[in-house]
Amino acid sequence: EIEKLPAVRDSIPLALRMRAAVGTALGAAAAHARLLADQEEREIEHLMAFIIETQLKKLHCKAKYLEDLERMMEKEHALLDESKDSIIADRIDTLQRIFASGISRWKDHSSLGLPV
Repeated sequence: EIEKLPAVRDSIPLALRMRAAVGTALGAAAAHARLLADQEEREIEHLMAFIIETQLKKLHCKAKYLEDLERMMEKEHALLDESKDSIIADRIDTLQRIFASGISRWKDHSSLGLPV
């Protein structure tokens, strides 16, 4: 049988054998290229998932920062409201003392020692 192999090979024209060899080589190259393309596609998908995950982490950090900033602003607003209420209470107290002391004119602050 092994002896018959060269005879079969010699009976096939060289051009046909060349075509078969080229076809086989092209098929193997195409299969290898497809494997490389699939591997490259998986790598791209992995990198895209990593990029998206990183961007989501950045967004979460920014959201947390904004929440912290909002809490700080709310505290500052509450302090400003307290200061405003205190100033209003001081003004009311001052006006009550002025009226209680019997000052007849609003601009007459000399008896209270207040700046004019």
